[in-house]
Amino acid sequence: MEVDLHGFHPSQIVRSGWLHKLVQQTGEMGETRLTLIHGHGRNRGISPGFVNTNTGYFGLCIRRALRHDEEFRQWIVRSTLDCKLMGCTSVRLKPNPSPTRAEVDCWPPVDD
Repeated sequence: MEVDLHGFHPSQIVRSGWLHKLVQQTGEMGETRLTLIHGHGRNRGISPGFVNTNTGYFGLCIRRALRHDEEFRQWIVRSTLDCKLMGCTSVRLKPNPSPTRAEVDCWPPVDD
């Protein structure tokens, strides 16, 4: 599953809890991979501090949350964060042999 996050701010996605809902609902659907397209790869003329990360601030926020937040552990396979493509972050989800959901119902993120 791919989700395009262009036009959103990290606070709408990561800090609001929406990313948790997305990962959970994607896992409940039985998907095996989730790709978050956040944009801003290293070729966009951004500051040298982001040159070796393949992304900008948004991608770093997403990756930090996926790596360090323990709530994601029930849905994602540890150490499967894939950052090879510029502007994208992919993660492998744990197998769900009996999906309970047909589609994601938390899109788009809403400010509370």
